[in-house]
Parts: sequence; C-alpha cells; structure tokens
Amino acid sequence: MYSFEERIRYSELDENRNLSLVSIINFMQDCCTYEAEDGGVGIDWLKERKTAWMLISWQVKILRRPAYCEHVKITTWACGFRHFLGMRNFTIENAETGELLIYAYSEWAYVNTEAGKPESRIPEKEIEVYGMKEPLDREFEKGRIPVPASLKTAPPITVTQFQIDTNHHVNNAQYVALACSVLPKGSAHVSSFRCEVRQQSVLGDVLFPYVAEEEDVTTVVLNDAEGKPKLIAQFK
Repeated sequence: MYSFEERIRYSELDENRNLSLVSIINFMQDCCTYEAEDGGVGIDWLKERKTAWMLISWQVKILRRPAYCEHVKITTWACGFRHFLGMRNFTIENAETGELLIYAYSEWAYVNTEAGKPESRIPEKEIEVYGMKEPLDREFEKGRIPVPASLKTAPPITVTQFQIDTNHHVNNAQYVALACSVLPKGSAHVSSFRCEVRQQSVLGDVLFPYVAEEEDVTTVVLNDAEGKPKLIAQFK
C-alpha cells in the first residue's frame, strides 16, 4: 500500500466548502503517480519505454466529503493484474480518526504510446514495485454503464491546453471536470460516480455532450464528431 497525507485547501473545494469531485480524482491520481515515482517506475521510466498507464474506468463512492482544512490520508494499492490490465483501489480517510470518507476502484491499460495499443504484458518490475493486495471489501457495480435513450444535447466543448497532461491528452481529472460542466445541478451533491474512458482526447478536439436525467441518476456522454463515445459518466 502507498499513502500520503494532505490538508484540504480552499482551491480544492466545491460550493459547499467540501472537497470537489474533481479534487477527489486529483488526490487519487496523485497518490498512484507518487507511488510510481517513489518506486522508480514513474514518468521518465515510462517515457523511456514509450509506454503509459491509460485509465479505462473509475468507480468512486463518497460516504462523506472532507471539509475545508480537514486533514486526510489518501491510500492506494494494486488489487489485480491481467495481461495488459491493472486494477487499483483507493481510500481517503480522516487522518486523525481513521474515518473512511471515500473509496474507489479503477482499471488501467498498459499502453504503447507510439503504437497507441496495449502492450502484450506488464513489465515484471512494475508488478514487483506495486505488489498486489486483496481488493477492498466493498461493493462496486459490474458491467458497462447503461446509457439512457432520453439523451439531450448540450453545447460542444473544445479541448484547450489547460486540460492536457504529460501524456499529451486530456487528463483524467479534467475529463471528469468536462463531464461535470454539463451537469444540470452541478456535482456538489454527487455521492457515487462512475466513468468509462472509451477514447482519449487531444488539444483542439471538439466534444459533443449529451445528458440524461432519471430520478437520482444523471448520465453524461461526451461524443466525438462521428457520434462515437469518448467518455461515459454516471452521477448519483
């Protein structure tokens, strides 16, 4: 397992003075990248091998959002490997009491960045660095996110430089931010979040959002110009 501690900053808050959904994703993303760097398999190691870990899906469950100035502990661990796939859990706890605040499950693909395709297998060094622990004993949804038929269009979004990361595509947290930007009621009250990344987006791409509201569930689909999904997100 790998952990680090933080204090919730003003810049990480939502409108209710709690940690925003995008900041939650950032914390978890930072935790696994810190683990990679400290283990010697970080950005430079991957770049030399023309490889990268690409997010396939997130599932995030929020029991309570950390509040402004609260001290938290973010933890991650690898919970499975299969061919080119890596599975990873995350938790965010109150650093002083150990109260579990947020937990998550994610899936990643180990990809050759030149070919744009998954590698045949994950290097042994990475598996040794990360190790493997038992999956978190919590329930997560199975199967793909269902997309309702009652989708309504929202204004197109053009990818800007601000959203691009070191892999030269839209950062995982920024993808979530783009989906949140078309939510009719915002994301401050979301307690469960899922997303599937079907395609990466790069600078200048135009995304075409579609939104469906059904009782306590809102689904957002970001399509490409040909109508193929790039991101499917579900907010509860």
